[in-house]
Amino acid sequence: MKALIDADVLLYECSSVAEPREAKGTEEAQPLKSFDFVKEVFDGRVADILKATQASSYTLYITGKGNFRFDIAVTQPYKDRGTEKPYHYHNLMAYITGHENCRVIEGMEADDAMAIDQDLAGEDVGFGLELDPQKCDTVICTRDKDLRMVPGWHYGWECGNQPEYRMTFIDPVGWIELSKDRKKIKGGGLKFFWSQMLTGDRVDNIPGLHGTGPVAAYDALNWCNTEEEMFMAVKALYEMSFPDNWREYMLEQGRLLWMVRELDEYGEPVMWEIPDGGGKEV
Repeated sequence: MKALIDADVLLYECSSVAEPREAKGTEEAQPLKSFDFVKEVFDGRVADILKATQASSYTLYITGKGNFRFDIAVTQPYKDRGTEKPYHYHNLMAYITGHENCRVIEGMEADDAMAIDQDLAGEDVGFGLELDPQKCDTVICTRDKDLRMVPGWHYGWECGNQPEYRMTFIDPVGWIELSKDRKKIKGGGLKFFWSQMLTGDRVDNIPGLHGTGPVAAYDALNWCNTEEEMFMAVKALYEMSFPDNWREYMLEQGRLLWMVRELDEYGEPVMWEIPDGGGKEV
C-alpha cells in the first residue's frame, strides 16, 4: 500500500501547534515553540499515518503556484480566505518541499494530483462500477472531505475535535448521509460530488445552488443509483433556478468542485464536462 498524503493540511496543522497560547483557567501560558518541535510533530504525524494505513511507501503533496479554478470562478471568488499563517508555516513549507518524497503541484491543487495518482493506480484494476478493494494499492490520506469523491481507499487522521476517519473503501457510485442534526451532508464517490453541486462548499467559497441545503440535496439524490439519475435530479433543480443559462452555471460549479482525474497531452488538467444528455456543449 502507498499513502498519498495531503501535506497542505499537515502544513497548517503542524505549524499551528507551535503558536503561543494564553493562559486559560488552570492552563499555563505557553510561548512560541521551536521549529525543531514542529518538525518532530510533522515527522510523527507521517509515521502515525503510515502505521494506521499499513503503507510501505508514501508521497507528500504540496500546492505550489497557480490554480485553474481562480479563472473559472466568475460567480464569486474561489477560496477567498486571506487567513494569517502560523509563525513556522514557511519554515515547515521549506522542510516539506525539501523532502525526497514530496511533490510540489503547479497549476492546480495538491488534491487534484492525489486524485490523479489514485485514479492512475486504479487503471490497472479497471476503475468502474465494480472496483475490487483487494487490488487497489493506494490510499488518499487527508482531513479534506472533498477528496472522498475519488474512488478507492481513504484515511483521515484525528485532528482537534475531528475524529479519525478510519481506512474506508469508497466505490465509484458512492453514498451520502445526513448528520444527526441534519445540518451537514457526508459521503463519498459520485453521489457526494453531485450533492456538493447542490449545497456548494463554503470553505472554498463555491456557492452551489442557492437555497439548496443538505436535506434538499439528500432528498434529491439518495434514491439515485447511476450517474445519469444523479445528473438528471440535479439538472432539474438547476433548470428551475437558471432556466436560461443552467448549463453555463452548472459547468462553472462542476469544474470548481470536481477533483481532476487526468492531464491532457500538454500536461494541463482535463476539465469536468456536463455528462452526455446535458444538451448542447457550452
